[in-house]
Order: sequence, then structure tokens, then C-alpha cells
Amino acid sequence: MKNSCLLLLFALLVFPKTYARERTVVLEWKFAGIEEGYDHLNRCRIFVDDIELPVSGECKESEPGTYSLRLSSKAHRVWLVNEAYYEGNWMEHTFKNGFSMDAVCEFTLDAKEVAKVQVLFDLDHAGVSVTRFDSKGREYAGKPVVFKGKHYPLMVSWKFVNVEKGYDHSSRMKVSVDGVELGTSPQSVESKGGFFVVRIPKGKHVVRIVNQAFFNGKWQDHSIVNNYSVEAIYEKALEIRKEVKVTLVIDLNHEHTVNTWE
Repeated sequence: MKNSCLLLLFALLVFPKTYARERTVVLEWKFAGIEEGYDHLNRCRIFVDDIELPVSGECKESEPGTYSLRLSSKAHRVWLVNEAYYEGNWMEHTFKNGFSMDAVCEFTLDAKEVAKVQVLFDLDHAGVSVTRFDSKGREYAGKPVVFKGKHYPLMVSWKFVNVEKGYDHSSRMKVSVDGVELGTSPQSVESKGGFFVVRIPKGKHVVRIVNQAFFNGKWQDHSIVNNYSVEAIYEKALEIRKEVKVTLVIDLNHEHTVNTWE
């Protein structure tokens, strides 16, 4: 009897604290650029730290979908795979299945800081954007970068040319300075290219820009070692005294990149 009372007391004291450390994060997704007659039913498969959760409810693409996550107060990796209901079957909303874009995305969130994540699937531009919000509804850009002092914009624009039909992969850019990752661009198909801005610190630094392609269900560096025709990785030592503009034109036929830094 005494042991039972002690166990009950332990449960009352410990488990409320355990649950109190969990946070609710609302995940919302929506589509833009829906053509008339193609407002499919859709749902999302959601993975957190490589664990698949129960599938979401279904809704029309013209309506926002929502899902509530209960997460411990730390950083988590989230993987979102949208599925469309078409001709009597649920199938992944991907180029491979004949849709106009890969409606999938991967992102991290700190459940201690983030209360809502909004994912936009842009059918017109075949792009995906992810926006995080804190508990007060303010956009959350993450904790301040470790670099101190004055910062300047680094503006990266890129496009692929001579993209073969059937190989117009979803792609994104990652930017790091002195080995510290500063940001990841929204994703878009290679033929659309993109534009991305991060702020980098004043002074002498090594800037590294890496293009990644989404292939066979995962992101990988667009490099020769990963069997791509062009090494889409760019690194340069710079002394930052003003804003920097980087333009990348990646030619898949001639297997080279014209890159300008100014």
C-alpha cells in the first residue's frame, strides 16, 4: 500500500511536468495558382524526426489545411508530403505523378520559439515557401546569428539553362559564412531559378553557396560526386564592406556556370 501511494505521488509530480514541457505547434498549408477544374482534395503525410504521424484530414486545395503537432521544447526536423486525390486514388503531389510541382518540403523548427508554421505551395511558380510565427503571431526568423557587428545584404540570383524535359528538379540554395549556415532559400524548379537574400557580417569571410536538388525523395547537393553534370557549389573569400550581388547561370549542356560577384 505504501509503495502504491509513493508511485501515485511520483506520477502526479513528474508527469505534469513532462507534459508541461510539450508545446503545440500548428502546421498550416495552402495552395496558390489553382487552375479552374483542378481544385483537388488533398491531405498531408507528416514526419517529425523521421517518425511518421497519423495522416492529416482532407480538404480542397483552395482551402487551408491544418494539423496540430505536440512537440517537446527543442528543435525538430519536419518533413511534409502532400497527397492529391485523383481518379479514385491518393497519390503524392509530385512531378513524377504528373502534377505541376513537387508539393513536398523539409524544414526545422524550435518548438520553444515557434507556435505556427505556414507552408505555401505555389503552383504558378512551382515553388514552396515556409514561414514560421511565434506565439504572438509575429514572423519568427530564428535566433540572432553568432556574428556581431555590422551586416550587409548578400543577394543571390540563379537560374539553370538547357534543362532537359523530365529533369526539371525542385532546387534550393543554402548559404554559409565561415562554416556557419545563414539561410536556405525557398524551393523552385531549376528552370524558374530564384532570388534569395541573407545578411552577412562585415569583414573577411569565406562565403559558400550550395545548390541542392530534390531527387528520389531527398535533398542532395547538386554536385558531380552525386552524379550531376555540373558542380553547383560556389565558394569565395571576400572582404565584406558593402552589399554583395551574386549571379549564377548554370548551363547544364556545357557543364559550367557563369558566376559573377559584385
